[in-house]
Amino acid sequence: MKKLKRDIVDKLDFRSQDFSQTGKAMYELACELFPIPRSITGQGFRASLEILNKT
Repeated sequence: MKKLKRDIVDKLDFRSQDFSQTGKAMYELACELFPIPRSITGQGFRASLEILNKT
């Protein structure tokens, strides 16, 4: 099984006692991804993947 890219998760420290920076990063990513309309094969799906790959 091919290992999935985990760059976003690797950049965040979930073990830190200060979750404010981690939460802020996750919220900003969700705000960027949420308004994109997508289907499994459409342009919105590809746009979402591009955003996730650049982070």
